[in-house]
Amino acid sequence: VSTQCTWGRSKVQREEMPTHTVAVFTGTSNTGGAALEVLTTKFAGQVDVRAVVRTDANVALLASFADKAKIIKGDVLQPHMLGPVLHGCKAAYFAVPSQQNRAELTKKFFDLCISHGVEYGVIVSVVGADKQQTDYQRQFWEMEQYASLKAGAPVKVAVGDKGKVLFKPIILRCAPFYQNFYGSYVGMKAGNLYYPLGHGNEKGRLAHVDFHDVGKAIASVLANPEPHAGKTYNLVGEYHSGPQIAGAITMKAGVGVKYHDVDDATTVAAFEALGLQPWIAAGNVETIRWFREGEGQDIKSDFEAITGEPSTKFGEFVRTSLKPLLTM
Repeated sequence: VSTQCTWGRSKVQREEMPTHTVAVFTGTSNTGGAALEVLTTKFAGQVDVRAVVRTDANVALLASFADKAKIIKGDVLQPHMLGPVLHGCKAAYFAVPSQQNRAELTKKFFDLCISHGVEYGVIVSVVGADKQQTDYQRQFWEMEQYASLKAGAPVKVAVGDKGKVLFKPIILRCAPFYQNFYGSYVGMKAGNLYYPLGHGNEKGRLAHVDFHDVGKAIASVLANPEPHAGKTYNLVGEYHSGPQIAGAITMKAGVGVKYHDVDDATTVAAFEALGLQPWIAAGNVETIRWFREGEGQDIKSDFEAITGEPSTKFGEFVRTSLKPLLTM
């Protein structure tokens, strides 16, 4: 857990009554877990939090949140379970899963928000989704378009309601995570970073972001959704070339790392060897190529506007999270 996900609370904050209830699907996802950290610290006392999981085993994984949030089982594929999960919720976040049918699952989430009285539905998409130039962008654009289609639909708050509460989606378009470099840990420990970002003189650099920052943005939107209703935001930390990434690791971790360009096919095979599904491995490399070839180079991040604080630098991620692994 990032050390930046802890905040002190004043006596006034501790005595505040929660203004509304939020749900996080699922609490064990990387972004969902990061959002829970912030909701139960910075926004503790301001919102009631429901951490939604699919299995009993995952309930146990969230034991550390048991006194801060309600851990509850729920599944978008089993809508009959979702009455107690979503009853009284004002806003809900759905961590889009790494499944090939994820567009359909996300559409079900939006439909369930409407049928269960949730005014604000929040998802993380990918930067450049509207360009539809990569498989990931096309998948998430389909989700975004469905959300737009459903925007303004009356949500069913209670029996006999007059349909005055309307559905408002909120989209957070996200760059790849800094944490993806955990997958290169073995090579970096031996002094080498193999990545398909060219030789350093290409016009395109990789945009990436700390997923704990994504969690902060999700939590901020859930805790105060009104200003964000119907909006689409971009979340980007920094841009780097391959040599710049290796240089930052060398400087902040104190471990000499040299960058080596590798071709896309070799990288896909390496990602598969790490356990990624073939379509995820190919999609990740296609996203890297999209940046390497000069796309997405002028995306302005909305992180500070959403959270009121600057985004985490890659070097800080290296110092706090990667260095302990590389120097152990």
